[in-house]
Amino acid sequence: MSGFVSFGASDLTSSQLYDILTFAIQPRPIAFVSTLDPDGIANLAPFSFFMPGGANPASLALSVNRGGGGRKKDTLRNIEATSEFVVNTVIRDMAHGMNSTSYAYPAEVSEWEGAGLTPVPSSLVAPPRVAESPFQFECRLFQVVEHGDGAGSAVYIIGEVVHVHVAEAYWPEDRLVAAPYEVLSRLGGAGYLDVGALETFDLPRPTGPNGS
Repeated sequence: MSGFVSFGASDLTSSQLYDILTFAIQPRPIAFVSTLDPDGIANLAPFSFFMPGGANPASLALSVNRGGGGRKKDTLRNIEATSEFVVNTVIRDMAHGMNSTSYAYPAEVSEWEGAGLTPVPSSLVAPPRVAESPFQFECRLFQVVEHGDGAGSAVYIIGEVVHVHVAEAYWPEDRLVAAPYEVLSRLGGAGYLDVGALETFDLPRPTGPNGS
């Protein structure tokens, strides 16, 4: 590297910082999170600020950034209200359905309806799993950690994994195998990486319902 352009974080807008973070930290796994609100309305949304935690007990952590005006997203409100959620991994065949759920539907509208994906009952929590996902983690809320309070501020959700579902193709004879895994990862901008095919492609966010 010949040189650097350096900034104080406070000298950049939140949009500029977001662009730098998502470009520099890639590829990122996608947590496709299913929740229910207290009235039973199902929500489904993807988040790429996501990581595994420990294994004893098993845990996952994701960041659900606040929306415009510091608004809490439906996923966060539902988890705070019910303490339950499911993290589903995403493969290439799920890409368009997953992307369609990133449209800002009203809270009373379920993202499942236009995604073309199949809800199936979970074992220990109320929110359904995504049948097309090869790895599904039923979680109960352990802790919410807030950092900031405006648009783009982080709300870290730590969930304890209470039940795991693995597609049979990855668990023959009672053990995990390193079969080709077509997991999708998030890149910067509209970019995605199909890890199984080592292929990148763009998938712009939808501007209308049902992925339009």
